[in-house]
Order: sequence, then C-alpha cells, then structure tokens
Amino acid sequence: MPSGKPPLLWLRYTNEARACPACESPRITLLDVFKIPRDRRGRRLAFLTGCRECGVLFVNPLPSHEELSERYAPQGAWAETRKVRAATPPGQKRARDPRDVVLDALEPYVPVRNPPAGSKVIDFGCGEGKFLDRLQDAGWETYGIEPSTSVPFQRHHRLERPPQDGDFDFAILHHVLEHVTSPLNILRGLSGALREGGVLFVGIPALDTLPLHGDFKYCVDGRNHLLSYSRRCLSGLLARAGFATIARLDGPHLDALTKGKPLRLRVVARRTATPPRPEEAPLGPAIDALNRYAHGRRDLAARVRSTLPVRVRGAMLDRAVERRARERRHAAS
Repeated sequence: MPSGKPPLLWLRYTNEARACPACESPRITLLDVFKIPRDRRGRRLAFLTGCRECGVLFVNPLPSHEELSERYAPQGAWAETRKVRAATPPGQKRARDPRDVVLDALEPYVPVRNPPAGSKVIDFGCGEGKFLDRLQDAGWETYGIEPSTSVPFQRHHRLERPPQDGDFDFAILHHVLEHVTSPLNILRGLSGALREGGVLFVGIPALDTLPLHGDFKYCVDGRNHLLSYSRRCLSGLLARAGFATIARLDGPHLDALTKGKPLRLRVVARRTATPPRPEEAPLGPAIDALNRYAHGRRDLAARVRSTLPVRVRGAMLDRAVERRARERRHAAS
C-alpha cells in the first residue's frame, strides 16, 4: 500500500526498488503506471520501470522473495492455475506439439535428435518435463529444476540449482526469465553448468514486437510476468553471463504456435570464453516499442495525461481506481 494517504498529485510506494533486479544498477527510471491484479497489500497499480544500464523493464514494486517462493511452491497459486498433470508414462506415444516444433528449429545449433553418447541437458524451470521427455527419448541424460511439481522427476534427475562443473552440453530456459527477479544470476548459474561451446536456448515474451502483437499484459502483468526484455537487453544480459547470442529462432512455422502473432522471442546462445560487449543504449528498443504500442491507442485525454510526470499520473489513476471500487461496493450492498 502507499505510505499513508497518497498525496494529492504524487504516488509513491514504501517498497519501491532502488536498483535494477537484473544487473543491480541504480540507473533506473519510471516509465509508466499500469493496473495490476490486486495484490496481498491491496495494491491495484504498479510502476513500469526501466534500467538504463541493461535495458530490462520491471514491475515496481516487485514481490518479495518469500511471496515468489510461496507462489511457485507445489501448493502455490502457479501450480493451481497451471493444473499440473501427471507426466506421460514412458513409452507412450505422444502427439506432435509445440515442443517438437521448437526442437526441430534448434537442430542446426545442437543435435537434439541425435546427441553424442553421454550428452547432458539441464532444463531450468522444466514444468511437467515435456522437453526433457523428448530429449531423453532421443538419448540425452536429462536433468531439471522445478519448484512447483515433482511430476517430471519420475523420469529425470532433479537438481536444486545448476551444478558449477561445466559438465552440461545443452541448457533450456523456456519462459522462466519473465517470472523471476534475478535473471542474471540464473544465466550465470547456467553458464557455470555448461562446458565451453555448450548451447543455451531461451524463450520469453517478445517486447520488441509489442506494437505488432499488442499484448502488453503478456509482456508484463504484475502477477506472473514481472520482467520484460527486448532482444538487445537479453543479448546484453547473456553477454554479461558469458554467452554469445548466435541465432534468433523465428519464422512462420514458429509464429504458427501463437496463431500467427509474433508473441515470443527465442534465442540460441553459446557459452564462450570471450563474450561480446553488450550493445549501447540497451533501454532504447524497449522505450521505442512502448511508444509505438501506445501510438494510436490513446485518446486525446490519455495523450495529455502522458505528458505529466509518472507519479502524477499514478496518483490520478489511483484515485480513479479507488472511486470505481467504491462504486462497485456500493452497488453490491
């Protein structure tokens, strides 16, 4: 909740972030304010904040470590909403699904279908283990990290964190980085797990194409998706962790998985002793995407409000949200 009653024209929260959750830089800036699902503190709004050092966007304030641990626990809200199901029994024939399409796209960069003997893969945030099921069937030694369910570990080795032994050949980070508040630590952990030359696959919601797909809440919603990344931002974070981005996976066959909309950014990176330097102006593509998304979606009044300081807009929106909540309560009584 805001500290005391919000000032007339200024919104501030007591637990706002003072530094970037990805790179820990204090060079952060408020970009906008938006509605979120009501949280346990009764908050209905959050600031959209950007980091000028690494380019990440994040919801601000962020949930605490304890709140995230509770959410992603086996009995937590995430497992409930995902309706975690039992894994497909070994040997049972599976219908082709999106994971097969993604693995086919990865084949030029890592031998997913025909690995050398002893090849090891780690899937960070493996969910029900469906990627691992397919890779194990192809001959990989399979390891996973997943706090929300024990289902995949009927078949696969369970890990609490990536081993720092450089013994893995392939790592998967599929729709994890938008849910966490320490992405660079995760990338560095996987870098330590991979041998030099090992391959990392990352999939996240696509921020650069927000003006095309128009789904802001898919990029960041304040409950499940807490951080958002442009391609430049992600490549820079990968470089900081010891990776060189070598490919972006896209095209009609992959966009078909999201009904033709360019909703997802998928990149392939290689563990290297000499990663490239991050690109300049890492926050630029995110701001550009947000501006192009907003263009044409705002009426005249919204355009005028957008010229005001973010905290002033926040105070105005906070009062409007509270007023509508009171009206709903009055109508229901």
